[in-house]
Amino acid sequence: MTGRKTKFIHVALLFIFMAVSVSPMQAYAGDYGTTLLKLGSRGPAVTSLQQDLTALGYNTYGIDSIFGVNTQNSVVAFQKAKGIAADGLVGTQTKTALDNALQSKKTYVIQPGDSLTGIASKYGINVNDLMKANGLTSWIVNAGVVLIIPVTPASPATSVSTRHPEMADWWTVVDKAFPRKANGTVTDIATGITFNVHRYGGTNHIDAEPITAADTAKMKQAYGGQWSWSRRAVMVSINGRVFAGSMNGMPHGGQDIANNNFEGQFCIHFLNSRTHATNRVDEAHRAAVRRAANYTY
Repeated sequence: MTGRKTKFIHVALLFIFMAVSVSPMQAYAGDYGTTLLKLGSRGPAVTSLQQDLTALGYNTYGIDSIFGVNTQNSVVAFQKAKGIAADGLVGTQTKTALDNALQSKKTYVIQPGDSLTGIASKYGINVNDLMKANGLTSWIVNAGVVLIIPVTPASPATSVSTRHPEMADWWTVVDKAFPRKANGTVTDIATGITFNVHRYGGTNHIDAEPITAADTAKMKQAYGGQWSWSRRAVMVSINGRVFAGSMNGMPHGGQDIANNNFEGQFCIHFLNSRTHATNRVDEAHRAAVRRAANYTY
């Protein structure tokens, strides 16, 4: 029984450690209670303090709810930066300074499993505003990266993104919206990789080319480094409109651009588009278009 009890305690402590270590390190704007926090303090108020100091760039070397030497050093560094008596004590004056700093520069540390749309929804902002504030051009987010949260949210009508790519008919809408020889942008939904494309031609669907060698490299990265006929759900942007599509990743046929490291063209399908060879709707492309249409951005 003693062995089982010890094992249970170890497992319980592990879960407690995991709960603390993976909690979102976000700016709580002064959620520190009314008690003076100092070396040796413990509890949720210290957790909030450590999270906010870390978000502001003062590394406490862990979020463990214990006001240790590292947390004290971070407090002193913050106090010096704000012209406050650098005593390492978190009282009313320091709490107010922290609150003001967080209001002017709110940040969030990306956690495993986060998405840009989920983070934007958490803060009630538009995902495009979040990307713009951080200079992001890709939907891929890596755990541990600190994002700046725009202080001024978007208007209530657009504060939380609920937009989906248009599942528009190829024949009556997309073919006209994305004419031959025009340029647009493709975003691979599974990876978030974005690259620019040129419409080479196509009657039953778009025959496209990556515009530059860098665009080709990004497209190949989305395919895991190997060209493939496999269908991938994509968003296709042209002149402010975003359409649900499906691409394959195999160079073939003719081309307009000779210096993009892509020998030929690739296909992009939309609702009701057809293959050139069979003049029929490809079921794998149709399924990928539907997946793209359900994506929120």
